[in-house]
Amino acid sequence: MAEGKRFSAEVHLKEGSADWIVFVHGFGGSARTWKNQTVFFSKHYNLLVLEMHKEKVQGKLELDKVCRLIASTLDHYGIEKAHFMGFSFSSLICLRFAVLYPEKVSSLILGGGIIKFNLRTKFLLYLAITFKRWINYMILYRFFAYIILPRSNHRRSRSIFVTEAKKLGYEEFCRWVDLIPQTNDSLTWLDELDDDVQVLYVSGDEDHLFLKDTLRYSRRIGNSRVEIIDNCGHVCSIEQYEQFNDIVLRYLRSVFA
Repeated sequence: MAEGKRFSAEVHLKEGSADWIVFVHGFGGSARTWKNQTVFFSKHYNLLVLEMHKEKVQGKLELDKVCRLIASTLDHYGIEKAHFMGFSFSSLICLRFAVLYPEKVSSLILGGGIIKFNLRTKFLLYLAITFKRWINYMILYRFFAYIILPRSNHRRSRSIFVTEAKKLGYEEFCRWVDLIPQTNDSLTWLDELDDDVQVLYVSGDEDHLFLKDTLRYSRRIGNSRVEIIDNCGHVCSIEQYEQFNDIVLRYLRSVFA
């Protein structure tokens, strides 16, 4: 995929006048990880579900290049403005996209949202970057999946993401790991975010790595809200998908009625 092209995507059309939701999967994920959302939200909205790992991006993988490819994908489908739903690492991609292309973003809906990497998560990232050339990438991915999703009720979401990550391949895994440090300035993006962009964070109360920082730093976003799902881990969009979907739909209807 050369510069100036676009990502692969699934399209679910309700009707021309309905708003669009663009789904941006997390690291190692795919459109399949949004299955519970696409079935539900296709009854109410037009959906564009990105597949960022399906075709390899040519050249060095850069965060702003990823955002340009997302913008090109929207242009290809004639989508002028949309709600963006991201998850985990892709919440940072969505945040950066909203800074670069505010005219294309109505709202950001960020499940298991990450605003910044703290000391613990930076150390985990350091391990991934250091050992990616020495240890099988699926061993690393499984290790991180257990660190992020340690409890028995996290098992299903953990299994889905490990299964999807197997499709990545070693080289693609390394390229996306190297992309993560490019989000080090993510806190500055909060100050650059357009005031008209509405932001909803939805997190599980058992998200032990990211929830604390989400609560702390989301206060810097004027039009932000945080919803917390009880007895739920990081991957709230899968583990408690019915409650996640209801929270998001109520939010969209109340803010964009």
